[in-house]
Amino acid sequence: MKRTPFLAILFFLLLIFSLALSLVFGAEKLSPLVLIGQGTKFQNIILWKIRLPRCLLVLVTGLLLGGSGAVFQLFFRNPLAEPGIMGISSGATLGAVIATVILAGRTLPAALEPVFKFISPINLCAFLGALAAGFFVTALAFSRAGKASSVMLLLCGTALGTLYSAISSAILLTSNKELHSIYTWILGSFNGRGWKELIFIAIPSALSMIIAFVVARPLDLLTCGEKTAASLGVQVDRLRIWVLICGALAVSAAVCAGGTIGFVGLIAPHIVRKLSGPKSRTLIPYSMMFGATLLLVSDTIARTAIAPGELPAGIITSILGVPFFISLCLTKKNS
Repeated sequence: MKRTPFLAILFFLLLIFSLALSLVFGAEKLSPLVLIGQGTKFQNIILWKIRLPRCLLVLVTGLLLGGSGAVFQLFFRNPLAEPGIMGISSGATLGAVIATVILAGRTLPAALEPVFKFISPINLCAFLGALAAGFFVTALAFSRAGKASSVMLLLCGTALGTLYSAISSAILLTSNKELHSIYTWILGSFNGRGWKELIFIAIPSALSMIIAFVVARPLDLLTCGEKTAASLGVQVDRLRIWVLICGALAVSAAVCAGGTIGFVGLIAPHIVRKLSGPKSRTLIPYSMMFGATLLLVSDTIARTAIAPGELPAGIITSILGVPFFISLCLTKKNS
């Protein structure tokens, strides 16, 4: 508890510093003075029209992935649980791909235009895909009680995630549309994205974060076990539904923002837990900030590594996340 103010300041400063670096570095390096309005006209155009909206979109996506990873790990009481490993990200991607292929070159019926005035149909399909994937993997995993359910959760999530990815690939390969942009997006790229996408994901992002903080206290009680939590007034089945809705909203928004980006929801909560402890009131907000920092740094590396070309940010997070995941598995095996 004595470290809490220090850690809050540390995570916040890291977030601000990574945001500043992300705004300055890229295919066209900007002067740091542009951040205080002292840049050239050309640099100001790059900052306000291209860099700032993209960096804000990356920041929000990192907040969502880090927070949803913390919520899932708290609920399932498993440090390896996160939306990507559980197959929820692949389910959201499948929903978005289906919507993209079906709606490509078509106009919405007039009767549906009021429905999709404030929400993108792609975002809605991604949400439905994430929600269906979450319920499906949870139902399969908890068909076996006890400790086996956590193992089943990871195994079923990995298998189902592979299945969803295969179906997405099959749909794209059999469509007559240009595949490069969609494929790059599936790998996790923010290239060409900005204010429009940020506005699209604003509502589901806000709802997801609100739900994450609302369920924080029940998640703390759940660490004592479902029976103990139920005796203290926690309705576990209802909590499970809210956790899945929170994750589905976060992942669907993240997928619509930058495609499938893995391992942020695994790395951020685990590192934060080592520093601040397992309490949800610190784990969730700190995981959000660290997840945003991690994704901003990854996106900056992706934009500068092969400049003027660009790597998908999802490749960078995977390069960081795979050895991290393997080390966690080995640690759990030896403990």
